[in-house]
Amino acid sequence: MRRSAAKRVEVLAAAGEVVAARGADATRFSDVTAATGVGVSTLQYYFGTREDMLIAVFRHAAEREFELVGESLAGLTDPWERLLAIARHLGSDLSWRLWVESWRWASRDAEVRADVLADYTRWRELIAANIEADDPMRVARQVLALIDGLALPVVLGDPDVDRAAANELLEDALARLLGRSPAL
Repeated sequence: MRRSAAKRVEVLAAAGEVVAARGADATRFSDVTAATGVGVSTLQYYFGTREDMLIAVFRHAAEREFELVGESLAGLTDPWERLLAIARHLGSDLSWRLWVESWRWASRDAEVRADVLADYTRWRELIAANIEADDPMRVARQVLALIDGLALPVVLGDPDVDRAAANELLEDALARLLGRSPAL
């Protein structure tokens, strides 16, 4: 990777932290400059507009999550174990905060909406490929709903749904959904 491309990736990661902390609407080039030491003119060179920077942040975060899940799946061959690895991933608080911000933008921006929907398609396809059921895509949609529904209280700090509780609930729900004995 060329040095400038590597620096752009570093800036995207740092900008993601700023967006997660401040929210997309409140994030400015100057905030990212303060966090990275990279000048506003360099940010404009990398991204063009602030909106383009935010879209790039969302895309980068989504790709990074796919990479991380791919790493956790490496070496796993059993579909059930692969499905559990996907469900347990849940992502970091940072990645979920960025995901929520991308949902907010997607509700108003057709380009971001297309990206978010494409990401959902990728997640559904990955999950469906590891489901042994009559209609794996339907079950994959249900699995995504479970993951999204449990990740939000985790990110918000719900004392009754920490990561361990969310993983336990996910495993139990997946087992029931797929006709396996729940691990209680």
